Amino acid sequence: MKRKEKTTILFVNKGARTSKPLQISSNLALNWKKYLVVLFLFFLLLIGTIVLLTFNNIRQYRSQRILTQKFYALSAEVDTNALRKKLTNNDNQLSTINGFLNARGIKSTSKTPKGVDSNLSAEDIANFYEGYLNGVTYNISYTPIGLPYRGPITSSFGQREDPFGGGDEEVHKGLDIKGPMGGEVKAMAKGEVEFAGQKSGFGNCIVLKHGNGFETLYGHLSKILVNVGDEIEIGQRIGLIGSTGRSTGPHLHYEVHRYGKKIDPESFLNLN
Repeated sequence: MKRKEKTTILFVNKGARTSKPLQISSNLALNWKKYLVVLFLFFLLLIGTIVLLTFNNIRQYRSQRILTQKFYALSAEVDTNALRKKLTNNDNQLSTINGFLNARGIKSTSKTPKGVDSNLSAEDIANFYEGYLNGVTYNISYTPIGLPYRGPITSSFGQREDPFGGGDEEVHKGLDIKGPMGGEVKAMAKGEVEFAGQKSGFGNCIVLKHGNGFETLYGHLSKILVNVGDEIEIGQRIGLIGSTGRSTGPHLHYEVHRYGKKIDPESFLNLN
């Protein structure tokens, strides 16, 4: 093979006796100007690329900054008075719900809102409403509201004539709700099964223990569908209407107790 031509360059220090040779391609030695131009053009291309990338980054930063400024400008234009009015309306509605609960002897777990404090931050307001609504939700979920069976009330709470005749009067301690044999009886609040079995004149009976001191009793059932200790959800089916115990026909006897005292269930049929 033909060897490539080499050019030897000697670097000699002034006054020195030794030299350091350097061999390079003869082609490079003869055309060094062309290579220098190519290297210079490459350097310019590199500098141009860096400048272009830097310019694009600056332009993107400026665009993002303009969008941010526009966002804050729009936020500043929000009608804070209208927002405050809506929050105040929410306060009033929550106060109304709290009033319904207070009428049933249930105290709110949070202070009733009295308008939005102008010194509160958005986060403070959100935290306040979250805590207040959690308290209201708890009170409502553990308070027996409504009828466990949607049927006509045939006997109300209080004094009544003995349904077995004789002309005597007796104190009726709950509601009698008419229904067909096997009609589904549902729980009206969250709770736990405290009793499930035979109970004197109630026949097949269930007693649920709820929060806030409430208990509910369901009597004369044809069938019990829960066991003592079961956790019960709102609207859960717990038994079937029957005529067991001291009964004149298929119906549900329903009682509401508060801290051991029997109270009129009709005052808990709705939130009005």
